[in-house]
Amino acid sequence: MWNAKTKVTPVIIIGATGTISKSFRKYMSNIPGKHEVKELQKTAILGTAHILRKVLSTTDSTLKRTI
Repeated sequence: MWNAKTKVTPVIIIGATGTISKSFRKYMSNIPGKHEVKELQKTAILGTAHILRKVLSTTDSTLKRTI
């Protein structure tokens, strides 16, 4: 167990607006499977838009109740 070989891959983060680090592609190549950077960025942006729509609509309905 103590002589097990391991490989550490840093956490890969895509920003809310789809921004990635300079080393993103290098680290992604260490993860098995096919990954399209554009698709991952698109998913991050759509997820951000979903969260914003949800929060802003909740805030809007809360404001209407207090007025």
